[in-house]
Amino acid sequence: MTGTPTPALSGAPDGAEDEASYGTRVEEAFIAERGTPFLLSPKDWRLICAWRESGIPSGTVIRAVREAFERKRARGDLSKISSLSYCANAVEVLWEMERRGLVGAHGGRTETPTDGPDAAPRLASLAEALETAGESALAETDPTIVRDALGAARAALAELDPASGLESLEESLKGVEKTLVKRLEKALGDAERAALERSVEEEAGDLSALSKEARGRIQRALRARALRRRFGLPALTLLGG
Repeated sequence: MTGTPTPALSGAPDGAEDEASYGTRVEEAFIAERGTPFLLSPKDWRLICAWRESGIPSGTVIRAVREAFERKRARGDLSKISSLSYCANAVEVLWEMERRGLVGAHGGRTETPTDGPDAAPRLASLAEALETAGESALAETDPTIVRDALGAARAALAELDPASGLESLEESLKGVEKTLVKRLEKALGDAERAALERSVEEEAGDLSALSKEARGRIQRALRARALRRRFGLPALTLLGG
C-alpha cells in the first residue's frame, strides 16, 4: 500500500475489498473528519493494513474514526489530530462490540438516512414502546423508580425535534438511554443487581487483552443491554434493531 492508493469501489463489500480500496476508504474518512488536507504516514498505513489483516471491516473502522472525532469535538478540543493511531482504541472497542452484537452489525446501518419526516414516526414508536416497558418487573424491583425513569425518558423523547437531523437525534437518544438504564439499575433489589453483574461478567468473558477503556465500554454496553432485556426496553435509536 502506498500513500496514493487506487480509488475505492463504491459499495464494495468489506470482504471483497483489496488493500488499496480498503485503505482509500479509511484515509478519506479520516481526512474528511480532520477537515484539512493530510497525508497519512507509513505508520498510519501499517495500522490500516493491520486492521484489514485482522478482519476488521472498513465500515467498522470508518464508524470508529467518526466516533473518535465526535467525542473530541464534544469535549471542545479544537486541536488537530496528526495520526490515525488516535483512533486505534476506538476501532478496537467498536469492533469488539460489533462482534459481540452490542451495536449494529458491520453491514453499515449508519449509511441509511433516517432524518427529516421519517424520524417522527420512529420517535413516536419508541415513546409508545416505553409506555409498556417495565410491566414484567419483579416484585423486588422498585416500581416508583421504574415509573419515574420511564416517564422522564418519554418526556425527553417528546422534546426532540424530528427535523434536527440523524446525527443530532442519535446523539440525543444515546444520552436519553444512558440516563434511563442508569436510573433503572437503581430500581433493582440487591439480588437482582448481583445477578445482573454475574450475567455481564459471564457474557463479557475474558477481556484482559483489551485496554481499560475498551473493557469499561464493553461492560457498560453489556449492562445496558441486560437492563433493556430485563425491563422490555427498545434500543433508543432511529437505525432499527
